[in-house]
Amino acid sequence: MSLKSYNLLITVANKLAKNYAKKFISTALVPIDYTRTKEVPAILDVSGILNMKNKKLRILDIGSPQILSLSLCLCSELWDVVYINPFDMELKDLSLKSSVLHLTNLDIRYGDITNVSTFSNIGQFDYIFSCSVFEHIHTENGGDIIASKNVTQLLKPEGLFSISVPYYKKSFNEYISGGVYGIKASAGKKTFFQRFYDEESLNHQIIQPTGLTILAKKYIGEKYYFENNIHKRMAFLVGVGKRRLLLGRFFKNISDFFMEESIDFTSLKKPYLAILALKKNL
Repeated sequence: MSLKSYNLLITVANKLAKNYAKKFISTALVPIDYTRTKEVPAILDVSGILNMKNKKLRILDIGSPQILSLSLCLCSELWDVVYINPFDMELKDLSLKSSVLHLTNLDIRYGDITNVSTFSNIGQFDYIFSCSVFEHIHTENGGDIIASKNVTQLLKPEGLFSISVPYYKKSFNEYISGGVYGIKASAGKKTFFQRFYDEESLNHQIIQPTGLTILAKKYIGEKYYFENNIHKRMAFLVGVGKRRLLLGRFFKNISDFFMEESIDFTSLKKPYLAILALKKNL
């Protein structure tokens, strides 16, 4: 092998090592995002799935933060988890993490919950999870309704759908500059990013289209920090830039102080998330 060829290989190896080192350090400093310290446990709690460790289950995760699927796989070897997502980059990243953890019960697939043809062959599930996904689904007007209707056919009779979405006293949409989630930005226009639901839109756009029965519902709110302004959120203060790396290991402590839960959203000065468990009847 020529020195030139060898140096090329070393260059590639060094870039890979640097990339993996960054990922390792980042994960070590920020094991879980700020908001997820409350949101992911809440979505698991309302589902009741952690009481089913000794039962064989089929579980579908619709594009949730990857830590949810990884945690479910590690929780019980009897659980077969299928993860779907329409974005190849996220699928590849999850495949890498699954390999690192030596998981044998995680099936990672391309799938768009608004397009039946992309998931028509995956069968039905005992549990379906979707953590902070439906609010982003395009199209802006009605994408979440289509997704909600499609969930039902993927659930077994008596199956359970557990979902979390942003929530506030009155619904609104958030827009950002530039492209997002594969959607290219239009010149001079902001791009739709996510919905914040209220009781009416939550019922009309998610609960009613599924045709499922509400089994449990809870809300997470933010206290002390700009209680009357949902556009100013603690996640924006602690969860970005260098502060994220410095505070990542303390996110749970910070969220314990600044966030609260209730089954009644009106008791929260600044409701932030809605978490639902919906059941399919026989």
